[in-house]
Amino acid sequence: MKIVVTGSAGMLGRALVKKLVAKGNTVIGCDRPACDILDVEGLKKTFAGVDVVVHLAAQLDEDAKELWGVNVKGTENVLEAASQSNVQQFIFLSTVGVYGGTPGTKDESTPPNPETEYEKSKLEAERKVLSYQEVFHITILRPALVAGGNSYWRGIIGAVKKGTPMVGKGKNLFQLVCAEDVVDAIGFCIGKEECYEETFIVAEPEEAAMTLEEVVSHIRKEIGMRDQVKKIPVAVGWLLAHLNSLVKFSPILKPAYLKRMLRERRYSTKKLGALGWRAQRSTKECISKLVREINQEEKGAA
Repeated sequence: MKIVVTGSAGMLGRALVKKLVAKGNTVIGCDRPACDILDVEGLKKTFAGVDVVVHLAAQLDEDAKELWGVNVKGTENVLEAASQSNVQQFIFLSTVGVYGGTPGTKDESTPPNPETEYEKSKLEAERKVLSYQEVFHITILRPALVAGGNSYWRGIIGAVKKGTPMVGKGKNLFQLVCAEDVVDAIGFCIGKEECYEETFIVAEPEEAAMTLEEVVSHIRKEIGMRDQVKKIPVAVGWLLAHLNSLVKFSPILKPAYLKRMLRERRYSTKKLGALGWRAQRSTKECISKLVREINQEEKGAA
């Protein structure tokens, strides 16, 4: 098949392109500056003769001025370009963040309740995607927070190394998903008719999930830290997060990020599981691997 992957230079994009090429597909990577999703005419040329579009490109930074432009208008441009080609399937990577702080176990029937600007932009992008389901087959994937070697997780591990205290008691379930499993889920859905016109949650099994405190403790253990996890009250955490909005002393202590961190992250994966997909890696293993990689990089740079 001929497949376009937007966001091909990102953590998931690089791994997906490699996987699809290994399976014998012709893959066109689309990422800035050579391929810009804000340039619809350029996209139309790139998408010529394509069978499948996998749209991963997104702006994750809540403070970015182009958040809505990339996540919503960019998605519109990708959809428009795909509609001008002979695309058979359009796979959109959304997020479980569209459920916001809804309590309990969320599944695909749970009403969306986004709270942050990023979450709202992704839900609006989903609506744009669904408006094209008469043009080509649509598949929407909503992954849990993806554990992998991106700047977000490197920031978390860096903060833990510095002894940054955890906000709250950390007893909330923190169900994640390994980057490699998200890539596998995308590959699983390509060309599968049972995935057409469907939305799926992608996450590790609920029974395998750790609490936030256990995630932090595991990172500390892998780093070699043996003292107790330091904690501060939620009220103090909010005060620091809002102060950080003004002074910017931490890249991860932002109000929107804190809001996400304090949530109960509990999701059902039964729908995609019924088709035969299941996460193959524990997020504990993924985090351990990332910590080892960071340690090796730091030793090499020393």
